[in-house]
Amino acid sequence: METSRPNILLITLDQWRADCLSAMGHPCLRTPHLDRLTADGVLFRCHYTQASPCGPARASLLTGLYAHNHRSVRNGIPLDDRHTNLARELRKAGYDPVLFGYTDTAVDPRLYPPGDPALNTYEGVMPGFTPGLVLSMRLEPWLADLASKGYAIPAKPKDIWLPRHDCGTGQGPTFAPPRYKAEDSETSPIISPRSTPPRCRNRNGPFSVRSTMRRCASCARPITA
Repeated sequence: METSRPNILLITLDQWRADCLSAMGHPCLRTPHLDRLTADGVLFRCHYTQASPCGPARASLLTGLYAHNHRSVRNGIPLDDRHTNLARELRKAGYDPVLFGYTDTAVDPRLYPPGDPALNTYEGVMPGFTPGLVLSMRLEPWLADLASKGYAIPAKPKDIWLPRHDCGTGQGPTFAPPRYKAEDSETSPIISPRSTPPRCRNRNGPFSVRSTMRRCASCARPITA
């Protein structure tokens, strides 16, 4: 097996405050898995995103460009295919970068014929990445899975993300647990070994994986008395 090149694991989390790590001294949360990653890797204690919202921020992170250069300054604005990106550069180095999650990259319309379905969504995969398990914004498959497990599905699908109101913590709504278990969250397929595509298992040589999650419910837990 080749050992001259390192394994690369890049994890990005939407909706995650920078101080919400026990490794950073948060008074309430415990994040043991992420703490181990910080101990084994590199922790940037003073890091600033280049742009907002999330799509432009990922475009800057993965292309290395300021938003006024790549010009994808809002979610859904196409990214110019002339720009290189992290995945393309990793391929030049001999990696096969696999994506678990999403990049939400609207395709360059100059590369597709009129009427192509790829032009109707901004949930495309950034060129260069091999889709491993793509996380879509469509809630129907996840809600159907929750319903099959006995969860009550609210009339408004997005209300599934509202916290429970029957837990009686007395500490305010931010301390209330979600309506589902961590192992049943919409991001659980990404972190479950059972859901890893066979082509991504037992790979020869070093790997390169990018994982993106929106609500990492299984990464943190509050301290309880």
